[in-house]
Amino acid sequence: MSEKMPTRALCVCVMSTVSVTVTMGITLPFLALVLDSWGVDPWINGLSAASQMIAVLFLAFFGPRFMARFGTKRVIGFGLAGVGLSLALLPIFPNVWIWFPIRFLLGFSSELVWTAGDVWINQLAPEKKRGRIVGLAGFFQHGGFAVGPILLAFLGTDSWVPLYIGIGIVLAGLIPLCLTGAAATFDRHESSARIFHFLRIAPGLMIAGFMFGLIDSAVLSLLPVYGLRKALSPDLAEAMLSIFVIGAMLGQIPMGILAERFGARKLILAGACVSLLCLLAMPHLITDAVMIFPLLGLLGAGLGTFYTVALVDMGRRFKGGSLIGVTTSFMFLWATGAVIGPGISGLAIELGGPDAMPYTGAVLTLAFIFLLIWRLRKDDT
Repeated sequence: MSEKMPTRALCVCVMSTVSVTVTMGITLPFLALVLDSWGVDPWINGLSAASQMIAVLFLAFFGPRFMARFGTKRVIGFGLAGVGLSLALLPIFPNVWIWFPIRFLLGFSSELVWTAGDVWINQLAPEKKRGRIVGLAGFFQHGGFAVGPILLAFLGTDSWVPLYIGIGIVLAGLIPLCLTGAAATFDRHESSARIFHFLRIAPGLMIAGFMFGLIDSAVLSLLPVYGLRKALSPDLAEAMLSIFVIGAMLGQIPMGILAERFGARKLILAGACVSLLCLLAMPHLITDAVMIFPLLGLLGAGLGTFYTVALVDMGRRFKGGSLIGVTTSFMFLWATGAVIGPGISGLAIELGGPDAMPYTGAVLTLAFIFLLIWRLRKDDT
């Protein structure tokens, strides 16, 4: 690939993926609040949200074939159309059970955009600037998740307007795709998501995806609950989640730049150590209105390292169809962790009290640190 920066194509890719992250930032809390207002049991509400994440698991089987046949740009277009269709169907069929297949389509389509976008960014990024480009893209993508709840606060939850706004944002994301040429297609065999193959040749990257999904989803879903269980005000408990997301967003660019200079495993190890210290300190600082915010921001940045650095390393080590395969496998393991994480943390809170949530995350992070150290030592021998 030429080292010339394909600026237009990169901007188009980022704009399209950000349209989905903003929309998800609006719709995920909106749909949960709507179902709650209907009197739906919390476990059904949670299962409805989980149907979106479970759909991501199917991406490993269909996503690589789509990208190999149609190219990443067209797949992003298909995904955006699927997201728009899903959002349009939700107010037409206001029924919790009908929403299950609709939200499944919504989850599959949005993740199709996200994964194809990651592959396309890595495909376009010049080698010497890969880290900063991936970091900059991650900054805007995470920022989209942060903007969503802010928009929802202004739009309210008393009408379907947030969904209509989401449809408009997604349709706007389709427009930039017409401004650039087609992305490359890949060999179909090489593009398959051979999960066990990539676990064997890149275990650190694959486990990083699983751990990121496991811990990040647990924090995102239960951090406000943890704050309330520790007798914090509802406003402060919700603000904690915003600071965590902002920390993840701000950490993207520095981590991307560092990924250009240092090995991926060492950086992921550093992020895991920072995350471990933050999780261990959380029960002691949770009631400190000053210290808890930088702590949560640092935790978000530490966990975000897993994703950003892993993506940079995948682009460095894998090319062509193999890049699709390893990225899709990574996302499959991330989704697996994201499905399991909230359940583990919720069970920990029920059995051991609220502080069991960060301590459970700390134990899991410590196990990941031992794995990384073992891999580093094995490579040195």
